[in-house]
Amino acid sequence: MQLTLRDFFMRLPLISGIGLKTTTTCWRWVEAQPELTTMTAATVSQLCREMAIPAAKADQLQRQLFSPEIAAQVTTNLTHTGCLTIVDAAYPEQLRETFAPPVALYFLGDVRLLQAPQLAVVGSRHPSPYALAAMRLLLPNVVQHRICLVSGLAQGVDTLAHQAALAYRGHTIAVIGTGLDHCYPATNRALMMELIRSQLIFSEYPWGTPGARHHFPERNRIIAGLTRSTLVVEAAHHSGSLITANIALQENRNVLAIPGALDNPNSVGTNELILAGAKPILKPEHIIEEVLVDNLP
Repeated sequence: MQLTLRDFFMRLPLISGIGLKTTTTCWRWVEAQPELTTMTAATVSQLCREMAIPAAKADQLQRQLFSPEIAAQVTTNLTHTGCLTIVDAAYPEQLRETFAPPVALYFLGDVRLLQAPQLAVVGSRHPSPYALAAMRLLLPNVVQHRICLVSGLAQGVDTLAHQAALAYRGHTIAVIGTGLDHCYPATNRALMMELIRSQLIFSEYPWGTPGARHHFPERNRIIAGLTRSTLVVEAAHHSGSLITANIALQENRNVLAIPGALDNPNSVGTNELILAGAKPILKPEHIIEEVLVDNLP
């Protein structure tokens, strides 16, 4: 039996015991074989041997990859969602360039939004009135310049970013940490359905996957990887938003931050980012010039 590379990367993350490290290893090996078009049992054995995949994981991979059970899971996913694999032409190039890109991304909505200039927007789940005012000041003009806002559908700043894009007739992409049939938080279900109808939602987790604590840092790397610029609106010390910002820095992406009051705990993270070299954002033009200049051919 042989698989196309697309089928291989749809099946690979569904194999039990295979995590992000192994899927990334497999992608790097395939990437280094430009003449490769299909995967066979012999090819998989060669991959495991050359990349020194641990014996237990290699055994899981070789036993499950071609199984009817994994094929059935692929069929279930494709019945409910679209899927971009890392070898598809439509897969976002900026994400493909990252250290550990997801080899399969499930989506609902308009995948053409990936072609627009994009800005990741992250911040506190409990934003202060100052953060709300700053977003109202900054984001409408950004959206009206056809910049697509990318965020995580979480409570707080994420929700406000998606809502701003909708309110000003712009575009937004949500990256979530569950399967596309789940919504976290549940209070955002109506917003999620609206994004599915008119915008775009991504997840690397297959249909039926509930939320788990480790999913959200993994989700953050996709948000940072999809875009060249990440705006941090408000973030406490050691917050999840800083994880996203640090990933962006590691991927050599632009980090933008809104300065905050010195006595506001939610501004500690953004002020420290600025101290470390992030661009301070004082008006919409500071964002627009960063995103649009960075997206010039």
